[in-house]
Amino acid sequence: MVSILFKAGAGDAAGWQRELSARIPDLDWRVWPDAGDPATVDFVLAFRVEPGFFAQFPNLKGVLATGAGVDGLFADKTLPTHLPIARIVDPYMTQQMVQWATYGVLHFFRRFDEYRALQNRAEWKELGSPTRHPNRVGVLGFGEIGGAIGRGLLALGFFVQGWTSTPRDLGPIDNFAGAAQLDPFLETSPFLVCSLPLTPDTKGLLNRQRLSKLPKGAVVVNLARGGHVVTDDLLALLQEGHLGGAVLDVTDPEPLPADHPLWHHPNVIITPHESGLTTPATAADQIAANVKRILAGEPVVNPVDVQRGY
Repeated sequence: MVSILFKAGAGDAAGWQRELSARIPDLDWRVWPDAGDPATVDFVLAFRVEPGFFAQFPNLKGVLATGAGVDGLFADKTLPTHLPIARIVDPYMTQQMVQWATYGVLHFFRRFDEYRALQNRAEWKELGSPTRHPNRVGVLGFGEIGGAIGRGLLALGFFVQGWTSTPRDLGPIDNFAGAAQLDPFLETSPFLVCSLPLTPDTKGLLNRQRLSKLPKGAVVVNLARGGHVVTDDLLALLQEGHLGGAVLDVTDPEPLPADHPLWHHPNVIITPHESGLTTPATAADQIAANVKRILAGEPVVNPVDVQRGY
């Protein structure tokens, strides 16, 4: 038997059980907090855990994330970093996130915000030019998801530039790299799409100082983690008019309190952290394959670099 403990809040428990049972015939499926004997838990499948969670399980063989981001696992300092840790890279999830980010850019680029305001007033009025923004998008973080977003926007005719922590060849897309080139990247990004992993180095990266580097009227599109953006600084720059809008799938705190001003800001769109949902039917193959690889002593697919935290 292979025991997998699923951490509640990481998605569809019944769907994961159905899909993984079809791929791992001897599966012993458990759902937290019904972990059974902690000493017999082989694998944890989770998106986010509380501090001290992993310390309960002395005989784990591996940790499996249900998403592309693993900051919710690294929040627990007892995460067994000496064991294999794997994340999900699901083309279907990536496709969803490309669609979401593209909508976020197009909403303001094609002036749908202004047309919505006109519709609310039952006013038929042509605004003339289809856009009030330059067709330039900066993608902050150009990994699996950020790269797909950048290439998708490039195919729609946008000029795309990407920022990475170290220099990379992004093909037809201009690469800004490292701390020294972050300000020039921001200064030339009237649309900023954040797709960074959340690490101690990137937490709070988009504070007032850096958001102020964006061109006046810029739009921030964040589908990474709320912790990348200092919420009060974002709100202040929206209220002051330096930023023209924000499209947020993630917030800090998350969820936002019901009385938070961002909910009602006319130039802000908020969705509840669902720009890219992990679907068991499309992701279970990776989980099952990694379970078998770990049991066979083989390297996992999509491993997490514990030094980088992603």
